[in-house]
Amino acid sequence: MRVSLLTRFAIGLLSLHLFAGGAAFARQDEGAYDSLGKALREPSKVRRLTLGPEDPEAKHLPPGLGRLVNLEALELACMEKLVDLPEELGQLRNLRELVIDNGNGCSMNVVLPRSIGRLSNLRVLRLYGALDPRDLESKRPGKSKPLPDTLGELQGLEELDLGRNGLDVVPPQVAGLRGLKKLALDYNSIRQIPAFVGELPNLEELSVNANGGVALPQSLAKRRGLKVFMGNNRLTLAAQKQLRARFPQAVFSFENEYDDDAANQEAPKPGRKSRRR
Repeated sequence: MRVSLLTRFAIGLLSLHLFAGGAAFARQDEGAYDSLGKALREPSKVRRLTLGPEDPEAKHLPPGLGRLVNLEALELACMEKLVDLPEELGQLRNLRELVIDNGNGCSMNVVLPRSIGRLSNLRVLRLYGALDPRDLESKRPGKSKPLPDTLGELQGLEELDLGRNGLDVVPPQVAGLRGLKKLALDYNSIRQIPAFVGELPNLEELSVNANGGVALPQSLAKRRGLKVFMGNNRLTLAAQKQLRARFPQAVFSFENEYDDDAANQEAPKPGRKSRRR
């Protein structure tokens, strides 16, 4: 009888554990929606909304986004015909993350509303491949959508990703983002980082991978412990050494994601032919 009772007790504990785990999993998914239509049927419950290419021809989001008053995270990807985000976006006062991340498989070309400047709780703005309709290998002409001038009003923003947007300059609105900790500018055509980036008082990470060669301002020397990612910028070992000497308080990474003819190769000395074929 004692064994039977112990066995029942153990089974009871296991069942309780599984129930608790299932409840935790349910709580984790609670408030997450993958359809705006479903979200608008119970708007006060929505905490996270993820929208993808379910409607590939959609040029505009249907009205009602502003009703999601408790929304904390909005994610979009591969909605390639989407023209813009509505002005209603500015009503999402609890929004902490706005993510439009297309990886390398999709391209979007959206206009962000001026009302984005009212999102005082926004901490993460990821716009990877969101503003430029071209893919990484495309040679055809295209024009990136400009960022709204109100972007600089996001004083609480901590992370901004403008990667793969066809940029040749850092948008001036970035100068106003005094709370910014991470700035990513990968896969653009930026040749020079402006001095105002080094003036951002809280900047901890700057990523400028794959820009084809980019010059850094001396103002970055003020940022003690700044992490700088500069892979795939055709930097020789000598150039890397010079950067470390010029910015001794920064921590550099020159790790390459793909082959780089110049990376980790010393420039050939005058009068000698390179052995590389």
